[in-house]
Amino acid sequence: MRIRKSVLALSCLAGLLAVVPDVLHAEGVRGVAAPAVYPATTWQGRSGVVLRVMRRLDSHVELVSLRVGTDTAYGPLSFRLERCLQKPDGLPAQTAALLKIEENQESGSAPFEGWMFTDDPALGAYAGALYDVQVVSCDGDKVEPMVGPLPAPVPPQLPMAMASHVEADEGQGPTVLAPPSSEGNGGQGSGSSGPTSLLPPAASLPAPQPAPGTVIHP
Repeated sequence: MRIRKSVLALSCLAGLLAVVPDVLHAEGVRGVAAPAVYPATTWQGRSGVVLRVMRRLDSHVELVSLRVGTDTAYGPLSFRLERCLQKPDGLPAQTAALLKIEENQESGSAPFEGWMFTDDPALGAYAGALYDVQVVSCDGDKVEPMVGPLPAPVPPQLPMAMASHVEADEGQGPTVLAPPSSEGNGGQGSGSSGPTSLLPPAASLPAPQPAPGTVIHP
């Protein structure tokens, strides 16, 4: 019983496989481009950041949250966050924030504008006369990473064997060859089963003429 069911299933599968080429020929085949996606190693953008601010006078530490494009005041400090990026899941954790920090003129500290990194704060940490600032992590909602727009998807090139299907689907229709006429088959008529040549008929050449003084015997 199991063998009979297996044979029946294989017969149905063979019938479906035999119908698929006819369906593709009738409907036409088109190449579909894959959706455009960012690479797996692209840093993820966030709408906010968390900073660690330490006051030098008494070593008081406090966490301050910022939002992208918003000016935030903390004592004599003024923060503005431009970007916050973090590595995707599965890679070593790292955060980078593009910040602008200004302190009042009485402190004498120069303004800071640049990137700060969690793995190496020495490359982008703010060390003012009254406060030290470091990046803790990104915060907020996920936003587009800072890598520019995605490339336009390009559809794949189909093989030449499928070009006729695409043309037929666009309304041009397949090319139909007309049967040869009886005159071009040497008087055999339209019932000849010989192969049909796709080349144009060769031009008839004139009969060769005998050289002068040549005697032709009947």
